[in-house]
Amino acid sequence: MKKLFSIMVLVLIFISSLFALTGEEAIIRFQQRMRSINTLSGNVSWTTSNGFTYTGTFKYKTPDKLYINLTAPGGKAIVTNGKKLWVYDKSSNICGVQDVGDGYSGGIASIVSGYNALLAAQGTGGYTIKLRNFEKAYPEIVIVADSNFLLKKLILKDKQGDSTTYTISNLIAGENIPNGYFDFKPPTSAQSVKNPLNIQ
Repeated sequence: MKKLFSIMVLVLIFISSLFALTGEEAIIRFQQRMRSINTLSGNVSWTTSNGFTYTGTFKYKTPDKLYINLTAPGGKAIVTNGKKLWVYDKSSNICGVQDVGDGYSGGIASIVSGYNALLAAQGTGGYTIKLRNFEKAYPEIVIVADSNFLLKKLILKDKQGDSTTYTISNLIAGENIPNGYFDFKPPTSAQSVKNPLNIQ
């Protein structure tokens, strides 16, 4: 009986290894899944290496529109319509407005392009995909996706060894979000700082 049980375990391990995804296969499926989504909204949090955490809600519309409303620290908004980026802080009543050219298309699916997928580990809740490319600003990326390859967590590690972990939850896909929602209009009393990233 023990021998039969051992043989069955070996057979199951062998079968699962035949159907296990390689890292490259997993990242292709992840990209396909994320590119199939027109809109996505939910809760977002991100934590830096020094332990500082931001939380809030977000709405995203493919390929380059994003609205993040921070609840901790509160009173802050980060918005882009693909051509301009607004960063508004209610406490200081300052709004930075940055030109971002013609926008960046592709969203998260394109951000991970050009990386080597080292590992795709499948667990009970989905997949963990580890990526590496030492030529990039973030040499290492870790993606945690659910069983349908929908993003749950993203970890970006920079060349200094610092990392930022982004987690999204309570997701709603396919919500009807008009393009005008991403044209941010700060209060008329807010001080506007144009293209702060271009200031030398």
